[in-house]
Amino acid sequence: MRNLIILFLLLALSLPGANARAGQNVASDAPKRVVVLDAGHGGPRPGKVHREVVEKDYVLDVTKIVRKKLRSKMPDLEVYMTRSCDSAYHEDQAKDNRLRAAFCNEKGADLYVGIHANALKDKNKGGCEVWVLTLNENLMNQNKLVGERYADEGDFINPEDIDRNSQGFMMALSRQLENEPYSRFVAEECCKNMASYGLDNLGVKAGTVYTVLYYSECPGIIVEMGYLTNAKDYAYLTSKGAKDEMAEAISSAIVTYFKALDGDTSTSVPATTESNAEQEVEEREAVDESEAEKLAEGYTIQLISSTKEVDVNDYQFHEYKGRVWLVMGTGKYKYKYCFGRYATRSAAQNDLTAVRKRFKDAYVVRYKDGALVTK
Repeated sequence: MRNLIILFLLLALSLPGANARAGQNVASDAPKRVVVLDAGHGGPRPGKVHREVVEKDYVLDVTKIVRKKLRSKMPDLEVYMTRSCDSAYHEDQAKDNRLRAAFCNEKGADLYVGIHANALKDKNKGGCEVWVLTLNENLMNQNKLVGERYADEGDFINPEDIDRNSQGFMMALSRQLENEPYSRFVAEECCKNMASYGLDNLGVKAGTVYTVLYYSECPGIIVEMGYLTNAKDYAYLTSKGAKDEMAEAISSAIVTYFKALDGDTSTSVPATTESNAEQEVEEREAVDESEAEKLAEGYTIQLISSTKEVDVNDYQFHEYKGRVWLVMGTGKYKYKYCFGRYATRSAAQNDLTAVRKRFKDAYVVRYKDGALVTK
């Protein structure tokens, strides 16, 4: 099975991402950003219920406030909600979640944000957390261990039911490889913001294959605003102003994320002020500039892919402006913008850590005569 997964990874890396949306949007001159807000549950499915709090109602209130705040913070941002009342897409929960993902895809979303509240038999468990999609086999198998946490069957996919040989899984894996760094970025921001209001920060979680994240084509997160079954969390979530504060935490994370994509360095994005890291890259480059021009075959670090040509001095390349070069690939996202030319893979890998401090999904690729080598 391990070899099969490795094969899928290699195939996914060689295919143009089904959603190279992040690279595509960054490459556009005036990107129109789209976010889909999904208030969890609804209609016949109440979600978690504890005392007088019904999750579907609570999260809908918070989601509406998030929408209002986003319209104020980013007037040009297109904001959609999967539901604005007590409704559901389908009586079957799994189909309901797939239809929410379809709605997200139809809107051409750059980000999906599901908003939920947690509950657990263990009343000592408390804190905020944010889930992202991963298709790592070991993490997926954790689904079996956490299944009892979910009130609604169909919220997540049993990894044993996923056909590893299917085209759908391969496409989902390809999307996940491209989207996960972006999802983790906004998830970390969201966790940090919610914890600033006194909730314990349980951090970014992965392993549970949420149905809606699996079928969404864009980066996405599932926000859990605390445990209704925990006395501390319950007291906070039912306190005056808590809904507004949670909405502020979530909306601020979304704004930070989109500003980061658009190269706004005035945001609270963890800046790569580690000029030392950049110096290390320069110092450790496998070949100098004159030698690089002679190196017709070797390895390079891919930063982004795009559907169109981009100026190598574009702002999105940050500290790497003017040092980026174009490697041609195939498919829709054939323009691969890369940094460095290396004689060996290990030399490129040495610089990858520093590069990922700015481009979190960067990875090493092989090239020959200015074109990507996929075999």
